[in-house]
Amino acid sequence: MIKETWWQLANLLANEWKGRRQRQVHFVTDSANWSFKWDAHYIATGLGQRLKDEVPILTTPWHLRHQVILFGNRYPWFFGPRQRLHRSNTLFLTWFHGDPADPDANMQAMFRQLPKALDPMAGVVVTCQISRDILLGCGVAAEKLITIPLGVDLQRFRPPTAEEKKRHRADMEIPDGVFCIGSFQKDGTGWGEGLTPKPVKGPDIFLETLARLTIPRNRLMVLLTGPARGYVKQGLERLGIPWRHRFVDDYLDMVPCYQALDAYLISSRAEGGPKALPESWACGVPVVSTRVGMPADLIQTGTNGLMAAIEDSHALAKALDSLFFQPELHQKLRLEGLNTVAQLDWTCVAEGYFHMINKYF
Repeated sequence: MIKETWWQLANLLANEWKGRRQRQVHFVTDSANWSFKWDAHYIATGLGQRLKDEVPILTTPWHLRHQVILFGNRYPWFFGPRQRLHRSNTLFLTWFHGDPADPDANMQAMFRQLPKALDPMAGVVVTCQISRDILLGCGVAAEKLITIPLGVDLQRFRPPTAEEKKRHRADMEIPDGVFCIGSFQKDGTGWGEGLTPKPVKGPDIFLETLARLTIPRNRLMVLLTGPARGYVKQGLERLGIPWRHRFVDDYLDMVPCYQALDAYLISSRAEGGPKALPESWACGVPVVSTRVGMPADLIQTGTNGLMAAIEDSHALAKALDSLFFQPELHQKLRLEGLNTVAQLDWTCVAEGYFHMINKYF
């Protein structure tokens, strides 16, 4: 009995020493083949190159000890068995967005847990100043907060040639000569038709904006991607605005969709990104946005984009009209957007994460 206990203790101590000597960064996300997965891929790859060590991507980190763990998706932390995680680990979390007024049950559950749920974190990444201010208002310590924006793969997301754009539009049945506005998000509740709107994403503002446009209807089209778009589709039918809905099975299939556009409209009431901002810019697409998330930090109205107050559909429509009727403005915003997005390549974003965690090695 004594011998068996001794071997158990020796094994425990050996594992403990091994964990201390083999301190490593682990990136936690979910298993969905979509945005979070690709964020994890790019950040982990960039960190691995800087650390000269592999950064494993996990969905279940609860067994780790003496490691640096970066929760790239906050849901495993807020809704997982976090009490099981050993206190020897150094923890970080990325908080993309969230509004205390959002009635979504999961969002409300996370805000009820603040700031206590983030107390164990050595650092909390926010993607924009608005998200930082919200967490500060919820009692999260200022010294924990690090602002690192969302990124884009500039090798994959790039402006199309004239021939590529023509080919993509033909493939999506977008006629020559129409002004195509993009909206690539999930803005309906659930995973079905999405006939009930998600107010935080502003699908009602999107439709109000399009209703105010003076662009001739025969020169206008909307390209949608993402699930649960039924509310917007029905609204476009009522407005008599033609639309296409492109279903994509893989995140990287979004590139031709952006390359087919003439403008992108963000009508949200709250965002942490959205990733549509850098992705549109990278593909040479001018952006019109409400003052949310990263647009509020990065858009200089009239220089690299156009921005309006939240719910101001009149100003949003005026901005889109100007892109149609003023080709020189469209070209200016296109070029300045390409200049701005150069700082948002995932290699730059991963560098920000590296500087955040490097002192823990």
